[in-house]
Amino acid sequence: MKFKIKNKTALIIGASKNIGRSISVALAKEKVALIMVARSRDKLTKLKKEVDKYSKNNSIIKIDLSIKSNINKLINKVNKNHKKIDIIIHNLGGSLSIKDPFASSVKWSKVWNINLGYAIDINNFFIPKMALNKWGRVIHISSAITTSFDGYSPYASAKCALEGYIKSVSKVVSRNNVIISGIAPGLIDKEEGYFNYLKNNNILKLNEYYQNKLPIHRMCTPAEVANTVKFLCSDLSSYLPGVIIKQDGVGN
Repeated sequence: MKFKIKNKTALIIGASKNIGRSISVALAKEKVALIMVARSRDKLTKLKKEVDKYSKNNSIIKIDLSIKSNINKLINKVNKNHKKIDIIIHNLGGSLSIKDPFASSVKWSKVWNINLGYAIDINNFFIPKMALNKWGRVIHISSAITTSFDGYSPYASAKCALEGYIKSVSKVVSRNNVIISGIAPGLIDKEEGYFNYLKNNNILKLNEYYQNKLPIHRMCTPAEVANTVKFLCSDLSSYLPGVIIKQDGVGN
């Protein structure tokens, strides 16, 4: 399958592990030049060594994007060093362990910013440039929580807002061949987390969860999400503005 993204440049936010790492490798194999952003220099350095086997002109940026002032620092650095950004992958997010549905609005805002607000700032700078070039792909990693609502209220509401953003902004920019889309993964087999712990320490409890909640009887791999991202990055997605692909292994 020809994705026609060779020699494109991709900015990958949250690139160093799990889904972000798999996306980086998948795009590098398509000869995409990568700008990989994360907090861990060690993980980024190891990742760059791997992707350099497949593509050229890759770079890393160590920065903590949970600090609001660093968003503009990232934008300025990328804009200074790269003439054009063709693809943006937003893999920054999480609950920030804010679980209480009655938490203060300040705490809710922190969760919203890390899942959507900071991505808006980045998109507001780069998407108009994509529109001028008549080509761009912006993919946001959402969550299956937007349909299951099993989880923390601040996080669920932030991801719901993200999906509303994807669909509404797509209506504005798709005429210029800038395709904004999202993927809503379910249970991911990642390095850390409760279900990975169960896989290694309590397989009976994990199987009970599968029996009750997940008929496919396994977790989604980061590589499977990366393959979906690769499709959405390509010309093959040119008639899919605003699409949210629910990749949860359940299908309803």
